[in-house]
Amino acid sequence: MITNSEKHFINNWQEQKSGPKWKYYLLFSFAWSVVSFLVIFFLTKLFTNLWETGGASLIYIFVTLSIIIGFFSTHFTYVVNERRLKNILQKDKEELN
Repeated sequence: MITNSEKHFINNWQEQKSGPKWKYYLLFSFAWSVVSFLVIFFLTKLFTNLWETGGASLIYIFVTLSIIIGFFSTHFTYVVNERRLKNILQKDKEELN
């Protein structure tokens, strides 16, 4: 028997991944990139003096790092959610047999 939280997960995940995979990756990679940039920016501003020594080129490093982190976060989330969906559906299939 599928629990309510599993049903909720299935509905939400299937809605999120509906459409082309590249659109999902584009949207969530951008979102995670913005979040990671803000975290990196404020942490370096708060705890280091890199802005005084790194100069303007430091922003390009942070943007590049944020894009990489955003893509890998999106990919990790997608893979984990697909695996969870597969496990839930397999569990439900086994219970029906």
